[in-house]
Amino acid sequence: MALSPIRTVVAVLSVGIATLLLGSYLIILLRFHPTTRQVTPIMRFWARLFLLVTGTRVEVEGLDKLDPDASYVFCGNHISNIDIPVMIGRLPVSVRFLAKEELFLVPVLGGAMRAIHMVETDREAGPMAHREINEQVGRVAAEGLSLVIYPEGTRSKDAEMMPFKKGAFRIAIDNGMPMVPVTIAGSERVWKPAEKLIFGGKVRLVIHDPIPTEGFAIADIASLRDRLRGVVEKTYAEIRVR
Repeated sequence: MALSPIRTVVAVLSVGIATLLLGSYLIILLRFHPTTRQVTPIMRFWARLFLLVTGTRVEVEGLDKLDPDASYVFCGNHISNIDIPVMIGRLPVSVRFLAKEELFLVPVLGGAMRAIHMVETDREAGPMAHREINEQVGRVAAEGLSLVIYPEGTRSKDAEMMPFKKGAFRIAIDNGMPMVPVTIAGSERVWKPAEKLIFGGKVRLVIHDPIPTEGFAIADIASLRDRLRGVVEKTYAEIRVR
């Protein structure tokens, strides 16, 4: 607790500088070499630096359930900003995120996110944006990448699970991508929502069995959502530290 202010300053400076330098490099690199294989190692370096300087220790279960050559849609609970580097740094597949459009307005960060094909969403656009999102997701899948979507739509402020929205499940069905339930616990203690200080600590990430979506239709969205949420909720109740 006493080291939290120092840890926070070091983390903000380190990650800020790394984002500026690596983001600028990726923007330039991908403009001239769009098929480079450097993107994933750079993203993982950034994420693992983030975890290191914030004092975040990650315990992962279920890595054996994933095929490193497959493309998935990962869905689970979202309780801290540290969830993002946890997923990038510890999953054995290269992931992109469904991200709100405001992040793409941030200098360098926004340009880098577009360059590496993060999926841009507009929460106010409604159903009209669905085709555009699917086009972006299709590009992600065509490159052999996976997608992370937090179906709650935002971070939980009290670490309680919120209702899952249908969008993630429609995206997975439309693109024929298997869905992987993921449960994360402890990250809200590392970096609480709306908290300026970063406290560090242990995070548990549990990867569950993939759920195929081949043959699913729009009518199956609700049942798929409830099935996946049930898996996440059950494990969260078991591993969560209150």
